[in-house]
Amino acid sequence: MHMDNINLNSLKIFLEVASSSSFLEAANKLYISQPAISKSISKLEEDLSVKLFYRANKGILLTPSGEVLLRYLKESKDLLQACERVLLSMNDTEEGTIIVGIQSHIVRNYLMKRIEHFRQIHPNIKIKLIDLSTAELLKLLEKRAVDFVIDSSPIENIYKNIKIQQICNLETSFIKSSKNTSDIKKLKDLENECMILPVDRSSLRKSLNVILKESDVKIVPKLEFETEELIIDAVRRNIGVGYVVKDAVNYLVQENLVDYIDLKSKLPELEINLIYVENYITKLAEIFIKEEIKVQINE
Repeated sequence: MHMDNINLNSLKIFLEVASSSSFLEAANKLYISQPAISKSISKLEEDLSVKLFYRANKGILLTPSGEVLLRYLKESKDLLQACERVLLSMNDTEEGTIIVGIQSHIVRNYLMKRIEHFRQIHPNIKIKLIDLSTAELLKLLEKRAVDFVIDSSPIENIYKNIKIQQICNLETSFIKSSKNTSDIKKLKDLENECMILPVDRSSLRKSLNVILKESDVKIVPKLEFETEELIIDAVRRNIGVGYVVKDAVNYLVQENLVDYIDLKSKLPELEINLIYVENYITKLAEIFIKEEIKVQINE
């Protein structure tokens, strides 16, 4: 096996065939004849001294060796695309795109006002937000498919090259409709209320569960919602008492539609983190982080 002798075009053809699972389909996409595709794959197999595809009447399948090659080529392709984005960003710091992995409730409670301010100064820079689970966002970050991630603790990081840096803490609060006349002064009083909480797997709920357990308070929610917006809407309709990030309902409190519940117990804060790949950051992303998040990285 001699990788030095491998033609890069052969690897490109292999990628297309593996993605298409068909020599004919790959030939059509690459505008190359099917015999030329077959010849290229056969030459690649000969050079690598391995069989890359199982050929059958119904199509082709990757061999174990083919799957290994595909995995490494995909990773190389991701890195090349990331490199291209970094280089383009270095040449032009007033145009381009910043891709951020972030969940919607953090956009609302932390990032949106920073995007608003950044856009006033850099109107030609595009910002793309990707909302997925923490694990999915970290996977995209490791592949360099996003510039950085903003997420709340706790974060299970399995990647050695990914760094986590705390940015700030956001206060949380129980809230009720201004029409709700319940006299709620301590955590224990919430046991008698119709509770509306974030789903169990959310970081907001996990940190709350710790406090409830320590205080020997047993809350069985009547409603559990994926998004903060739904919790707030249900509380505004006086369906029950909710638990959210405090800043998320400032506007409703000011309009006397929702009230914060003032408890004697200290509630957990939502810890917000900047997550990035060490020694990889586009110039545009670096500008955003420096100007709006106001932390130093890669120092």
